[in-house]
Amino acid sequence: MRYSAKERLIAKLLTSFPQLKWIIKYTYQRFNLLRFRKEYSFKTHLKIHKLSNNLSDNSFFGYYDRSPMSMDGKHIVFHSTDFDTRQKPKKCKEIDIVLYEVQSGQTKTVSKTKAFNWQQGAKLQWINNDEFIFNDYSNERNTYVSKIYSISKKQFTLINSPIYDVFNNYALTLNYDRLAQLRPDYGYFAKSQLPSSFNCNQEGIRFVNLIENTSKLIISIDRIIQSHFQKSMIDADHLVNHIMISPNGDNFIFLHRWFCNGVRNDALMLSDKMGTKLKCISDNQMVSHCFWKNNQEVVGYMRGIDQQDQYLQIKIDSLETTKLEVLNKFGDGHPHINENVLITDTYPNKSRMKELLVYDFDLDKLKNIGEFFESFNFYGETRCDLHPRISYDKNYFFFDSVHEGKRHLYMIKND
Repeated sequence: MRYSAKERLIAKLLTSFPQLKWIIKYTYQRFNLLRFRKEYSFKTHLKIHKLSNNLSDNSFFGYYDRSPMSMDGKHIVFHSTDFDTRQKPKKCKEIDIVLYEVQSGQTKTVSKTKAFNWQQGAKLQWINNDEFIFNDYSNERNTYVSKIYSISKKQFTLINSPIYDVFNNYALTLNYDRLAQLRPDYGYFAKSQLPSSFNCNQEGIRFVNLIENTSKLIISIDRIIQSHFQKSMIDADHLVNHIMISPNGDNFIFLHRWFCNGVRNDALMLSDKMGTKLKCISDNQMVSHCFWKNNQEVVGYMRGIDQQDQYLQIKIDSLETTKLEVLNKFGDGHPHINENVLITDTYPNKSRMKELLVYDFDLDKLKNIGEFFESFNFYGETRCDLHPRISYDKNYFFFDSVHEGKRHLYMIKND
C-alpha cells in the first residue's frame, strides 16, 4: 500500500523541522509495517539472477546513473564485501572490486578500495569495453585518487584525483570530504580526520584530464551561489553533488545543496563541460534524482513552480517543462533512461516493499516488473535503494536489493 498524497504533503510540511520529521517518519513507518507487512519478500514474473563473488558475501554496484555491464555486454563490474552492510560503511576498512565474465560466469577480484559508501560504492564505471575506473585512497598522500583498470593489459593506471562522472578521456569530480561532513551517505571515510574548514572560493567542481593526469577547478561554490543567490544561502553550509555528464559529453548537470539551520535546499544546475557557462534549471527548494533523456532534455523528480513534487521533463535551452503524470502517483525514485525506455524505483511503501517500474516513452506505457522488501535493518546510511539501471543494449535490468537479508546485485532479462 503506497503512501497517499496527503501523507506526502504532511512529510513535505515537516521538512522545516528535520529532527522532528525523522522521529515522526520512522515511528509512522514502523507502525505501518506492523499493519501491512506482506507474507513474501519479493515478487516478480521475471527470472532474476544474483551476481556474487562469493555466495556468503554481499555484492552491490552503487548508484543508478551507470550500468554495471560493459557496452559490448561481455563483462560486469561490481563491489563485494564480507562485511555486514547493515553497519555504517566507515566501520569497514575496504571492499573488493570484482570483474564478472558474462559468457563463462567466472568472477575475479581485481582490486580493493578504501573509498566507498553503500549508496554509490567507489563510483565504479566503464570508460570503454576494455577499461573501467573507480575511486581509492592513497595512504602515502593522505588523499583520494582513482584507478583505471585495463582488462586486456591486466594493469592499473593511477589518476591523481578521485572522479565522480566520466566521459571518454575526461572526468568531473567534487570534494568527498565535504560530502562526508554534510551528506555522509555519499562521502568517504578513509581519512582519520576530516578538514576543519572549507573554502567556497577554492572548492566546487573540478575537471580531470585522464590522459594528462591533471585536474583544475572549473566552477567554485562561490560562483554557484552568485549565479542564483537566495537569502537562505547566507551563513549556510554548501556543497555540490550528483554530477551527470550528457550523452554527448558536451554538458553536465549537478545539484547545488545548502543547509540552513538543518533545513536542506536544492537547485539543479547546468554547465558546459569546461564550466564556462553556468545556468540554474530549477531552484524551487527540492530537487531529488535526475537523468539525461537525451542531449537536450533532463528528467527528474523535483518541486515545480506550482510547488508540487513531481517527475518533470525539462528542455535545457528553453526550460520548458512537461509533467510525467503516469509516474507521479509513485513519488520519488531513481530514473535511469536508455533511449525510449525509463526504469525507476520507489521508496519503501507501508509494507516496506519497493517497486520496480519500467516506462516506454513512445508507447506512454508503464509496467510494474517487481517489488522487493527492505527491513529496518537497512535504514538511513545503510539503506539499499534499488537504484535500477539498464544495460547499453537494453537487454538487461540491474538493481541492488536486500530482500534476502543481505545486500546483493541482481540482473533481470528484459522480456
